[in-house]
Amino acid sequence: MKGRKQVFFDQPELAPPTRGSAGMPTLSPEFHEINLAGERFRLPIVQLDENTAIAHLIVINMGIRFGELVGKAISERFALLKPEIVVGSATLGIPVAIEVSRHLGLDRYLILQKSPKFSLADALSEEVKSITTPLSQRLLLDRKSISVIQGKRVLVVDDVVTSGSSIAAAIRLVRRAGANVIGAGVVLTEGHAWRAALGEDAKLIEGLDHIPQFNVLDGVATPIPETEAESA
Repeated sequence: MKGRKQVFFDQPELAPPTRGSAGMPTLSPEFHEINLAGERFRLPIVQLDENTAIAHLIVINMGIRFGELVGKAISERFALLKPEIVVGSATLGIPVAIEVSRHLGLDRYLILQKSPKFSLADALSEEVKSITTPLSQRLLLDRKSISVIQGKRVLVVDDVVTSGSSIAAAIRLVRRAGANVIGAGVVLTEGHAWRAALGEDAKLIEGLDHIPQFNVLDGVATPIPETEAESA
């Protein structure tokens, strides 16, 4: 952007694994650059297993200004669709939902839970699987909150869409509650597996930037070509 200083921001307290951490060596390169609303950030490249690594974003570690930046940018993508309420998923989708709601001028938002509580014993639920969480989880919608979104124009938000499992589950829950999903906003899209998982709903997704996944060989992380951003 003309006249605007381009600055790198590193995600704090998220150094890549060092030798001896889960048996994984430090990778080269250590960071992957992303561009969000005209500002550049470097995400640590974190090894998942012997052959695979990801650029790791944890929004709750990124600070207030980061939340404001992405919340404003996502809200601008969907403002013309006139969402009436924003729905996010615990835990990393919470700050995204709050900031997007604030920039849309909405006071109310709804968070889908993952931690079972006695008050959610009768909740609507959908199964979720994540590449960063080995065990399957369930996304929960309190039945007492159905009236909050029933018949409303809902924008679903999250931090990163990778497999598509989490945001697909969120969309299903919102629709089961009788709401109209008008879009799905994320900070980052990662790879393209989410397109198959979401099917026709893939067209709802709007991301601020895209990150690939990485092959790891002899300590070198190389973007997997089929997971890189598609040409415009």
